[in-house]
Amino acid sequence: MFSSHRITCLRAFLLAFALGPVNAASIDHSDLVIHDDGGPAVWPTPQEITFTGGKVSLTGNVTIVTDNFKDSATISTVKGVVAAAGGDAVLASKPSSKGTQIFIGTEAEAGVAVAAAKALAGNSANGLDADGYVLASGKYEQQPSIVINGVDTRGTFYAAQTLRQLLADDHIPGVKVRDWPLMSIRGSIEGFYGVPWSHEARLDQFEFHGKHKMNTYVYTPKYDPLLRAKWRTLYSGDELTQLKELVQTANINHVDFTYALSPGLDVCYSSDEDFNATVTKFNQLRDFGISSFYIPLDDIALEFHCDADKKKWPETENDEWVADAQAFYLNRVQTQYIEPNDLEDLETVPTDYAGSAPTPYKKEFGTKLNKKIRVQWTGEGIFSDNITVESIVRAHSSYVTDNLFLWDNFPVNDNNRDRLFLNPLTKRAAELYKRLVGFTSNPMNQPYASMIALANYGDYTWNAPSYNATKSMNASLWELSGSDTTVHNSLITFTDLNQNWPYQSPEVNAPKLTKDITAFWAGRRTGSSDGTEALKDRLSLIISIPDVLPKMATKAFATDVAPWTTVAKQWATACKHLIAMLEAIDDKDHCTADAEFKSAKKWVEKTKAKTVDDRNADGEDLPKSIVPTTGDGAFDKFLTDATAIYNASRCR
Repeated sequence: MFSSHRITCLRAFLLAFALGPVNAASIDHSDLVIHDDGGPAVWPTPQEITFTGGKVSLTGNVTIVTDNFKDSATISTVKGVVAAAGGDAVLASKPSSKGTQIFIGTEAEAGVAVAAAKALAGNSANGLDADGYVLASGKYEQQPSIVINGVDTRGTFYAAQTLRQLLADDHIPGVKVRDWPLMSIRGSIEGFYGVPWSHEARLDQFEFHGKHKMNTYVYTPKYDPLLRAKWRTLYSGDELTQLKELVQTANINHVDFTYALSPGLDVCYSSDEDFNATVTKFNQLRDFGISSFYIPLDDIALEFHCDADKKKWPETENDEWVADAQAFYLNRVQTQYIEPNDLEDLETVPTDYAGSAPTPYKKEFGTKLNKKIRVQWTGEGIFSDNITVESIVRAHSSYVTDNLFLWDNFPVNDNNRDRLFLNPLTKRAAELYKRLVGFTSNPMNQPYASMIALANYGDYTWNAPSYNATKSMNASLWELSGSDTTVHNSLITFTDLNQNWPYQSPEVNAPKLTKDITAFWAGRRTGSSDGTEALKDRLSLIISIPDVLPKMATKAFATDVAPWTTVAKQWATACKHLIAMLEAIDDKDHCTADAEFKSAKKWVEKTKAKTVDDRNADGEDLPKSIVPTTGDGAFDKFLTDATAIYNASRCR
């Protein structure tokens, strides 16, 4: 239940929001990742950042000058930065005459922050794009001062996130930052099949999104019955209470919570009853603060479910009749519900949602659809290896819309639920922001394991021209692991085992493990033991992963991936026995070779256990129904090659 205890936890969550990320992401991560100018790195990379020399201490009494600015998350984050530096934060509406001053606010709410921004940064945030901000530090009116000035409240919150990352020991370096996002939609769409994210995981994701300057979360897990199979049924009990808390927590972290209802399995597009069922469901959620709604029409048959639709739109040779019906329904929701209630414009994904080439359905759907409605698209394929500007231009034309944004099916694993995809986001053109309003990543069923790629999306959608996949990945791994190098190396070793996203070209297969295995076989051919020792060391490191990863800063990551760390340990143990078997064969010690091969086979059998949970389309949970796969085939091939040598030795 979620009563007073839940409210208390929410307050604790707010405190943790301010303090926890500072310790894990700012101090440790900034010490390890340095900006080109020599100061602490900031993620996403700001549009303009200059380190000016000097520093502003946050020890002693630090006055946080808020004027009329009242956003609790921003103020809590700044207080957390001061506390992490060893200072004592004092809130005030006006400046003090002593100590360091931190000025916070927007032009509308904090004129004193605007004045400080003009003095320290050369200009205020006024005129920047939405979510933009100015941050600067130095001397202002003869006192050490910092200003975080947003063009809006969310921009000020993002400035506080940058301040958090700039903390170096007990001070902020002299700096000028002028920053804004290049895409207006930045975040995730929980749109996969299988086990939805837990309530606690979603709460943690909103905190993570806020830290990474992502502003969008779309709620539409396919196997939530009240979204799809039973879409007309209203929420009640704990489900309703949890939704309220999700919206509240998203708002605290400045994440727009978009609710996506999927009626396409059985909706009657022309029906007043189904239109009323749609808006009744939306009204229930609007009552506690949701203002953004989405109607996905993906993964459904191009068919009608009622005689009224069949009569209104007679079937023709192509699919225009379905497109007409869908546009009619969506337009009605937009004009009769969204606009009269002053809500954000409706969003949708059409049934034909992939490829940029024109089709009769796309043309008809786009032509008839209200031009205010935003349309999602997945790229040239359901899973798109790369996204180009040329592809976007064609898609705009084919879908007859200027409001296109991307449903990016990466790193989603619902089509390969035995796998984790821990590789970075790559091959999205740097200039897509000129053609798209934004991206939402469709992540994995494992919410914390998805944070690696989601951090990449935050960096890419904020400032794609400066996005570097390798640097972004490294920063994400340090944030998740914390500063302990043993833990960090364990995490790097584990991510190496889960690099093969099957839709990319060329394929990448556990590159570091594969390199060590290749060197091992090369060494055996030349009589060198270097490759053997390196592979043994890597296998030992893999065996230790289940014991080491729980020491991560983000401990839930280790829980999320536990089935895969366990199977990795099993495979690595089997491979060590195979190496011992090969060494025994070299020594003509066939009894030991037989024993080692037998032990290897026992460990390989353990890798076949079903340890990953699943869920079916009826919402029924299926505990431990999937065998996890890791190693990208490298372990399997090593087993095959070693077994061939063993079998050949027995024939002599």
